[in-house]
This record gives sequence, C-alpha cells and structure tokens, in this order.
Amino acid sequence: MSAVFAETHIRALQLAKDCVEMGARMRTVSRITGLSIKTLRSIFYLDSASASGRWPESSDWYHRNTLVVKAEASVFAVILATLLVEHRCKPAEAFVCAYRLYLERFPLKPCLPFERAFTLACELHGIWEGGPPKLTLHTCRVCRSRYVVAVGGSVCGLLRLRLLQATKTISTRTSSPGPFRCTGSPDW
Repeated sequence: MSAVFAETHIRALQLAKDCVEMGARMRTVSRITGLSIKTLRSIFYLDSASASGRWPESSDWYHRNTLVVKAEASVFAVILATLLVEHRCKPAEAFVCAYRLYLERFPLKPCLPFERAFTLACELHGIWEGGPPKLTLHTCRVCRSRYVVAVGGSVCGLLRLRLLQATKTISTRTSSPGPFRCTGSPDW
C-alpha cells in the first residue's frame, strides 16, 4: 500500500467519522468519502443502525419551507461556497467544515439537518452525482445579502422580511398577493 493511498484512506475515514457524528446516513457518508457501504458498516455502524427514512433527493423541500429555514440554508450555502471558491477546499472537506461552522452559528436548534445540507450542496454545485445545479446563490441588489434561489430566480427573502417588518401590517386577505420581487430600492 502506497503512502499516498494510506493518507487518502485515513483522511476519508476521518471525514466519515465526522459525518457519522453529525448524524449522516450511511449512503451519504459513502457518497462524500468514496468509502464503500461495507467498509462503513464494519467500522461505524456495528452497534447502531444508520439513520432511517427516505433519502432526500429533491430541492422541493427548500421551496416549500419558511423564511427562517431558507435563511439558515443560505448561511450554510454561503459558507460552503466560500470554502469551495475562495479557499479552494476539496468538496468533501469543504462540506464537512461548512456544516460544522453552520452548527456553530445555530447551536440551539439548527433548521438544516445534515442530509438536507448534503442535498443543498449537491444541487448548488452539481457535486456527488447531483447533476446540473438546480439552485444558485444570488446577491440582492438592494440589501447585498446572498441567498439561495432556483436557477433563474431572484426573490430576496431577507428584503421581503424587512418589508413585512417595516409595514407592520398583516394582510387578512384569503388569497396570496404573490411573491415579492426584489428588483430595485424598496418603498420604505
């Protein structure tokens, strides 16, 4: 066994350990690290089972969630993008580090579980067999915040939240007025 292979394998095992500690499913750990399911089962899942349930593979969860969840997902996405683009980290190491940093920012009750963060990373960057990116980071022209939207979208959730706070009125209409589009300076 060459020293390079041994070092790569040890790094993959450490990443796998970190992923398992953060609640990752065995299949997700396998995708991130490249280790086989058999290897992971024999090392990490002997005494306990992997997280059960359906593996999330769609970005629909993001579009159907609250502004708080979208804001937290955007925080994670910005951290991950910074590590990948500006610091040129490898995807697996960037993902684990970004999720750890996300958990540090939301220690009480994070809204973004490990599996959802993995799906978000796949759909933002087209990595780990995620196919072409379906989501992207967009920068609001008004408030300069970066947030996740569908490719081609431009709804700024933070600006929308500010507008709702500024007006301090809650509409009792039964029909929704539609999404707020952030296209210029707000009226307040």
